[in-house]
Amino acid sequence: MKTPILLALALTFTFTACDGGSVNHIDEGYKAAGANDHAAAVSHFDKALATLGPDNPEKAEVALKRCNSFAFQDAAAARAEFLEMAGTAELTAKDYTNMARSLFNAGGTGGMIEAVTVVDAGIKKFPDSESLKAVLAKLQAEASKAEGGALSEALKGLGYA
Repeated sequence: MKTPILLALALTFTFTACDGGSVNHIDEGYKAAGANDHAAAVSHFDKALATLGPDNPEKAEVALKRCNSFAFQDAAAARAEFLEMAGTAELTAKDYTNMARSLFNAGGTGGMIEAVTVVDAGIKKFPDSESLKAVLAKLQAEASKAEGGALSEALKGLGYA
């Protein structure tokens, strides 16, 4: 009679030890982003952020990576989240550049217009940033291909045309 109970306990411990709950959502988010699976990346980063405490040094980096992936799903919302974060966190010129590039690469005029807003905010904070100036030049080149379009108007409205 002891054998079935011991077997049941052994199986319980085995399945508990192999629990799938030990997924590293930060690593999985990076893998998904690297594979251009932005929806999965955002999902993993959301799960990671839910478990990271407010003082965790990884929290800001994970939040930035989430914004970069989210740009491919909803450019306007990603831009808004990024700029909100920029108001409360110490971001670098590289952070602004990476976000602007993500928005630019997300495709479509909408992503590029949102990139203009991020570049403008970045240049105001880091006026000597060559990387931000390079993204601005790419946006200006795209705008010149479609004269008078929404991208041109966005650049002109901020004094970059």
